[in-house]
Amino acid sequence: MEALHRVLPEGLPVSIQVVVATLVLGILYSIITADRPFAGFPVISVNGLSPKKSWLWHGREALAEGPQRFSGPFQVMTGTGPKIVLPNKFADEIRNHPLLNFNKAFAKDFMVNYPGFEALRLGLHGENLIQETVRIKLTQSLGLITEDLVDETTASLHDVFGDSEEWTTRYIRNDMLEVVARLSSRVFLGRELCRNRRWLDIAKSYTVDSFLTSRLMRAVPSFLRPLAYLLIPQSKSLRNAVRDARKLINPEVQRRKAAVDAALAAGEKPPKVADTIGWMYEIAKGADVDYVAGQLSLTMAAIHTTTETSCMALLDICEHPDVAQQLREEIIQVISEHGWAKTSLYKLKLMDSFLKEGQRVRPMGGSTMHRYVDQDITLSDGTVLPKGARIIVATNFMDPKIYPEPEKFDAARFLKMRQQPGQENSWQLVTTNPAHTLFGHGQHACPGRFFAANEVKIVLCHLLLKYDWRFVPEEGRPAPRVFEAANGVDQNSKIQVRRRKPEIDLDNY
Repeated sequence: MEALHRVLPEGLPVSIQVVVATLVLGILYSIITADRPFAGFPVISVNGLSPKKSWLWHGREALAEGPQRFSGPFQVMTGTGPKIVLPNKFADEIRNHPLLNFNKAFAKDFMVNYPGFEALRLGLHGENLIQETVRIKLTQSLGLITEDLVDETTASLHDVFGDSEEWTTRYIRNDMLEVVARLSSRVFLGRELCRNRRWLDIAKSYTVDSFLTSRLMRAVPSFLRPLAYLLIPQSKSLRNAVRDARKLINPEVQRRKAAVDAALAAGEKPPKVADTIGWMYEIAKGADVDYVAGQLSLTMAAIHTTTETSCMALLDICEHPDVAQQLREEIIQVISEHGWAKTSLYKLKLMDSFLKEGQRVRPMGGSTMHRYVDQDITLSDGTVLPKGARIIVATNFMDPKIYPEPEKFDAARFLKMRQQPGQENSWQLVTTNPAHTLFGHGQHACPGRFFAANEVKIVLCHLLLKYDWRFVPEEGRPAPRVFEAANGVDQNSKIQVRRRKPEIDLDNY
């Protein structure tokens, strides 16, 4: 402080001196404690930028160039420190490794210790409540919730897209966000709350605000993050969302608990439920659980990915209109014969392939399988992953040895691969393997992918049979939103839609 005092102008108010001293000490602390690259792993940079800016603005390019420049693992410098990138060939080797921690890998990325991030904190430190609710209850109840999803799809598409037979221009991400929020909330919270306007606003904005706030905070030095958190408008929105969600959900939770307790006291079976409030209560087995954080956590996971997948599918349909008619023919054949039976969605094999191909050509992320190294690990090639490192696995969607003509969009690519002897179950949308790791791979693969796949297929059936789709004339496919290694549909993306007469009545099967 004395040295700092000597360089400051005399007569400077004490308050200003304190601010300057705080900033200088903060900068020094940030420099001293900054995460540095791990020794022995080259650091990637592109386009003459620093490693950190290379990742921030050209993350996908960095991940693509790394394997070409280096023979083994390399590092990217993210806003929260280095991450070691493993070539895709290690996906199987590390997928279930006991010394690689899944939850710890995200703790620094999502600022979970700040107010408003309760959902992320529960998801990362909630003793597997969310994972078990999805894996054990939701996935095993897919047949029971199909009718609810169909009903909510019918209602939401009518409310969002209407019945105009004239071409109208829509902001497709905003529209699909509304639809997906309603569908997911129907299963998570039931019919009443899924149409509650305040809840839907929370469900849509909480996901976006969480990721945006985290991204903005990752872009500033660590010592400035508390200040950035206070200045970012979305952080206040997060806190308000949690507050209002408690007002909406807690009364319903208490009502459910009272019904269960009353039934047990009377020696009767508790009422059967088909939504995640009840399922979480069953999984918790009497433990003290933050049900609101749980609902927000489920909502984040479901809405973020499913909205992107649905939007990408519609953009692919606009870009490949011939595929739309092929998909319609499959929908008509399957639903006419089987209705919304448990196996109907499985029989939509071309649609399954179309969705998986869309993920391959324009994946939402250039890396996957995030892990934290609890202890030093030696890989099969002798590479030692140091304790405390965070690792990711590069995707492998453009390998011509696996995908002939990888730059070409082939809607039937995975359908043809499934037709090979012994490959029927190897290339489904929900199947993970080293060649297609968008859902992760191994024991930490996304447990909600089965629900998400069913949800998207039901929506797509209705979108295709009830509406025509095209790009805005003279504009073509909207440019994606890119940040770090993520690739998404920009909120300003526009396409056109008009009502068509469906060949079959999907609403009454």
